[in-house]
Amino acid sequence: MNAKLDEVIERAVIANRLDTITKEMGYALERSSRSPIFAEACDFACGICNGDGDLVSQINGIPILAAAGTFSIKEVIRKYSGQVEEGDVFIINDPYQGGNHLPDIGIITPLVVEGKVLFYCVSRAHHGDIGGSVAGSYNAKATEIFQEGLRIPPIKLVSKGQVFNEVMDLITQNVRNPHMLQNDLWAQIGANKIGVVRLRELLYNYSPTRIKGAVGYLLDHAERLTRQAIRGMPDGDYTGVEWVDDDGFQTNPIKIKVTVKIKGEEMMLDFEGTDPQVKGFVNSALVTSTTAAWIGALWALGPDIPRNSGAFRAIKVLLPKGSLVNPHEPAPVTLSTLTPASEIISAIFQALDSVAGERLPAGFGRYCGPSFYGIDPRNQEFYVGFAFCALGSGGGIAGRDGYPYMAPLSNYGGVRAPNIEANEIQYPHLTLCHEIEMDSAGAGMWRGGPGIRYSIQFNGEPTNIVMFGDGMKVPPFGTASGQPGSLNRVELATVDGEKISLASKESARLLPKGTVLTVVSSGGGGWGDPWRRATESVWQDFLNGVISASKAKQDYGVALSKEGVDWAATDELRLMGYRM
Repeated sequence: MNAKLDEVIERAVIANRLDTITKEMGYALERSSRSPIFAEACDFACGICNGDGDLVSQINGIPILAAAGTFSIKEVIRKYSGQVEEGDVFIINDPYQGGNHLPDIGIITPLVVEGKVLFYCVSRAHHGDIGGSVAGSYNAKATEIFQEGLRIPPIKLVSKGQVFNEVMDLITQNVRNPHMLQNDLWAQIGANKIGVVRLRELLYNYSPTRIKGAVGYLLDHAERLTRQAIRGMPDGDYTGVEWVDDDGFQTNPIKIKVTVKIKGEEMMLDFEGTDPQVKGFVNSALVTSTTAAWIGALWALGPDIPRNSGAFRAIKVLLPKGSLVNPHEPAPVTLSTLTPASEIISAIFQALDSVAGERLPAGFGRYCGPSFYGIDPRNQEFYVGFAFCALGSGGGIAGRDGYPYMAPLSNYGGVRAPNIEANEIQYPHLTLCHEIEMDSAGAGMWRGGPGIRYSIQFNGEPTNIVMFGDGMKVPPFGTASGQPGSLNRVELATVDGEKISLASKESARLLPKGTVLTVVSSGGGGWGDPWRRATESVWQDFLNGVISASKAKQDYGVALSKEGVDWAATDELRLMGYRM
């Protein structure tokens, strides 16, 4: 009995230590990086895989990046089997060889013990530019991956502690901010090195055999919990459909269809019926689509299941070749980690709403905003930036309103909003407005989070913008009689007073100095009948500027004035089911 208890405690200690190591890796990466996309937005993920490439811990980072680390490591194992040595570091970004999309560069560092790889530390991070025909690498008019940037297959960047400078030079010579990218790669390498050092410290207390045994148990335990949760759902086929606005070339919406098949303790996510791959960059290669499918399924199965490779064993993902979610090479895929990854998750939510409804939120806003680049007149240096301050909001869920400033769904709040003052130091623009947009939240018993209005004035000489995103035609869905959220809107105002509405996917546009960009991001969908929302909550939303008095009356049946709630009128409205 005591021996058994000791074993349980030991496993728990090792599991928590692995999670702590991934957290420390993330902290190191954030604090040692140079680019705002790392240091401010924290658009990265860190994880630990075992010697077979199975994901063991992924506490720190963006969901759509974290689980993808296992694919990258397995590509390294496939290519370098028997050639992995202590002191090696690998680099990879190719979406058709274990990557997400080209801006997300993976750095992989093995821990070799007695001639065998015990662990791999992996950091995957979004770099501001990876070359290609458009700065920032979001080329809305790309028709093949070669136009999106530099493809890096799994390759050694460091061998036995010695950097291959030729490889580093090849990469940095193909990007627009070589010094920043190189510094951020060193930050990733350093974060992994800390992970390896901490894992070695773990070996001082536990032998490799005991650690491997504990890791094997953790993976098996996650599988057991997953199968148990699947058994708790009724057998059957459940279908969900979500739509992407367009691909920047065709104007028709693009369908993502999933049939979730539950039988016993097995779950299959079958995307047969999804539209064929398209010309534009909203295609999603196998790694991103599979990762998104895992996120959606595990969200529906519950929060108590560890997000590791053991949990993935009971979830099969079928992605038809040549479809939007598994295109033939060399289809462009840069937008995939935002759209359609979020819509893959959303389709799964809608499929499983009837069997896991109270665990699943209504629709989230979709990312839609520009990258901007040019020459900073203050220092004559080239810059590339992104509109991270224009994030949309989450959908409502049973028991609480949707979180504001939380979208897109594939990142689930992992991307932080940069500090406004820091942004103005880093880029030659002035923030004019950054506030909640009234009447943008989807109405519900638990409403969606409100959207954001964000306006900046560009002062670069020159400034170029490229629009990328979605959600200008398809709003976040409502659930359980909740109403949809709002749509994204983006507008330019020139110094001459002209107003220009932008599409969600546009090629580079040159802006005169003084041009103002305004992004109004979408609010999340509502959960539950709005007329069942607590009257006091409607009143507080009115006081906080989330809804107007007319919206309160129209969507919630609540009569308001500046003095407060008109209870008699409200009772009459709700009794009669009045709607404007």
